[in-house]
Amino acid sequence: RKIVYTAGFIGFCLCFIGLALGRNMATILVMRTLQGGFGSIGTILVGGTFDDMFIPDHRAVPMALFSHIAIFGTMAAPIYAGFSDQGIGWRWSEAIQGLSNIPLLVVVLLCFKETRGGVFLQNRAKMLRKETGDERWVAQEQLQAPGIKEALYNSSVKAIAMLLSEPVVFFFGMWIAFTWFITFLFLS
Repeated sequence: RKIVYTAGFIGFCLCFIGLALGRNMATILVMRTLQGGFGSIGTILVGGTFDDMFIPDHRAVPMALFSHIAIFGTMAAPIYAGFSDQGIGWRWSEAIQGLSNIPLLVVVLLCFKETRGGVFLQNRAKMLRKETGDERWVAQEQLQAPGIKEALYNSSVKAIAMLLSEPVVFFFGMWIAFTWFITFLFLS
């Protein structure tokens, strides 16, 4: 997860350059779309990351805090951004947000550790193979790792099949889509 988080955050930060320097609406729309894709990585992976970091009995409070901050940010950002846009203009608002992400990017690059246990064990086995010269050191996940075709199937086709065949998944997805639609409709 560290590679995905870091790459997504780098892409997110770089999009601020395009937003601050964009000269037409097409550039702004493309950069905002890309930035939304890169920025969504943090919200998509947080469940798995918290699963790695906390035992089930202690996971509720961090997840609730994360959810609260995410929803609060969605509500508060248009308010402070509206005032800053009036004062300094939207280009400077984008530039300041981009510049404020640089220290956080440095912290992520230097301090963020891998949380996924399988990757940690693979790295440990690799280190032991290098130190001892014994090729028998392997992580269990390396022995049972699915191929790329199976991994893509499990992460896409299986999810779409569940969305179309399971009424609970479909209606919950529609409810979430509707609530975000209403939220962003009011924000625009």
